[in-house]
Amino acid sequence: MGLNKLIEAALIVVLSAAAVGELPKLVNAVRVAQLQLLKESQSKHWGRALLLPIHDEKSSESEQKESIIR
Repeated sequence: MGLNKLIEAALIVVLSAAAVGELPKLVNAVRVAQLQLLKESQSKHWGRALLLPIHDEKSSESEQKESIIR
């Protein structure tokens, strides 16, 4: 959908709401939707990154020694 069509649709919705006297309800609904979007986009909802394990030379040497001892 092009930007011009989106603007046209928004203008129709706003003018329709204003014509029937429901503009304050529409503004309130838009604000609620904005707040919900902000809340859902917080980083605590993103999940965890999948990181590759880090192998140090020291830790791998100690792991090898432990495996030899066992």
